[in-house]
Amino acid sequence: MAVHILLHEFQPRRASTPTPSVTDLLKRHERTCRVREEQEEVVEAPADFQSNQRDRQSESERAVVSSCSTRNGDLPDLPSSVDFAALDFLFSPALVSDSITMAERLEYLAYFTSANGMATFLDRETLKQRQELLKGVDRHSYERICKEAHRADLLPETIDPSLIHLPSSIDEDMLIYKAHEITQCIHRTITTKSDKTIIKLDWTLAVQQSCSAFFSASNIRRFLEYFWSLWYPNCPIVHRPSFDPETARTALLCVMLIIGACLSPHEEDAEAAKMWLDSVEEMVFGDEVFMEKETSDTSSGQLYDKAEWMKKRVECIQAAYLVCSLQKREGSVEAQGRVRRYRHATLVMLARDIGLESATHRNLRLESPSKSWWSQFVIEEELIRTRTFIFLIDAAMAIFHHAPPRMVVSELKMDMACPEACFQADTATECFHALREWEGSIFWSERLSVAGVVRRICQRQLDGHSVLEFSKMGTLNLFTTVQALHSFTFHLQNSLVFESSLAPVQTGLENWRRIWNARQPEDKDIPDEPQSIWKKIGFVRYAPEFWHLARIIVARIIASASDDQCPLPTERGLSRFDHTDMRDINGLITEYRQMNLGVTP
Repeated sequence: MAVHILLHEFQPRRASTPTPSVTDLLKRHERTCRVREEQEEVVEAPADFQSNQRDRQSESERAVVSSCSTRNGDLPDLPSSVDFAALDFLFSPALVSDSITMAERLEYLAYFTSANGMATFLDRETLKQRQELLKGVDRHSYERICKEAHRADLLPETIDPSLIHLPSSIDEDMLIYKAHEITQCIHRTITTKSDKTIIKLDWTLAVQQSCSAFFSASNIRRFLEYFWSLWYPNCPIVHRPSFDPETARTALLCVMLIIGACLSPHEEDAEAAKMWLDSVEEMVFGDEVFMEKETSDTSSGQLYDKAEWMKKRVECIQAAYLVCSLQKREGSVEAQGRVRRYRHATLVMLARDIGLESATHRNLRLESPSKSWWSQFVIEEELIRTRTFIFLIDAAMAIFHHAPPRMVVSELKMDMACPEACFQADTATECFHALREWEGSIFWSERLSVAGVVRRICQRQLDGHSVLEFSKMGTLNLFTTVQALHSFTFHLQNSLVFESSLAPVQTGLENWRRIWNARQPEDKDIPDEPQSIWKKIGFVRYAPEFWHLARIIVARIIASASDDQCPLPTERGLSRFDHTDMRDINGLITEYRQMNLGVTP
């Protein structure tokens, strides 16, 4: 049975508010249910919907009145049947020009769940604009090279990407050594593969030449630039200001380069990158650091450097996370299944192995911005962010593939991620001053963990002051919070629950909406220029669409619980668990868009 879901902003009504007439509700429905791209495009409610509502006027009004009760100041209960008029009353009709309202169309999630590739982490238009910016930089670099080499007065119509970002003839190109090291590592990985290897390549002269060409020094520079500009905003876990490709772990650098190539504005780069996906995956998960324990160096009699060990460990986990994201969107069906069922479990185990509660700045002193202080901050913040993104990929598996979460919200004891201004700072002094501003927030002063924040927003409706305080948490932390609410809904929709079990989730969703609307985007003053787009907000800016999706799922749960004849969620299109494709969740999104927004497929 098709369940009509009409959702607007949660706004608890006071009991004294008069019950609206059905005519008023219909007018409000026409004004707010459909998100309009142009002022002139007015979408009216279908005639059969209007006549149906008139025939059921008394029933609708009774449902509205009965739905006004609250629990301890929480959100009103949804009516026993998912009724258009009652839901329109429960969820505020106010149409304001914010991202929450526009996100109701779920346009991005409809696209993301129907396509593959790393490119889908940004909407098509944004990605294309940024690729064009980088193309301009590429052409400028190519012109400079041609001018310096006196190769030609006129440039060809197309450029050879391999000639972009060539080193200056004056400076020695140290990346040549790194390129050779990468080729050696891939050679070793392919030639020493076990019987259970996932690699289908054999090392031949042609493969060696392809490897050397793809991971050349000039391509390292170029692919890294694409990585920072086109992927990094979606996953800011590596500290760019201190990242050095010459000293970075080879496995981590390889994954970053392949991701950059997959997003390159030059199509041939993406095609060439696919050759190395499985080899680099095996290289990453075969890193010996995964097996290392924190010990004393008995050979030299010196205590093993804990910070150095942690840095290596974090880089390995970062590489593992990035290769899982890469294979999940670019890999074969076999690779996608392997990541979802095996690599993902290893990733969660690695996060727990260090201890989730160890991802904290609790021991960081804000006394002076020394080099050692900055190094400590960087390692700790990278660990916090990497742990956060491991939870996010776990939540994504549940949302998009209906796979039971391997992590629970209560174990998210790491600190909230620090503001982007701290993590993006180019110097220790700049970072120190930005962190001093963050010091006054409740997240730093009260050492709130991710689990602690989720608990607070689900307990009760926040007052205005608390909303403003929580709005300072930043877009990444807000995205993490709404994903935690999704984690709750997964367990609720797959169990026999009473409506009362949903109250904390409903409260959390309402508080989240208010917090999001009060926030100031971190990148509002960052220009769309090649040298600064790495600082822009990426995938997490679509958080409002995930919020809308959570509300749709909650409404489905309520509809099932209140109607004995209505199939359970697991019997209505979400019966498959742990599947490779995203057909089920895309079907739910499509159904919602067609029935409630009039969007044609």
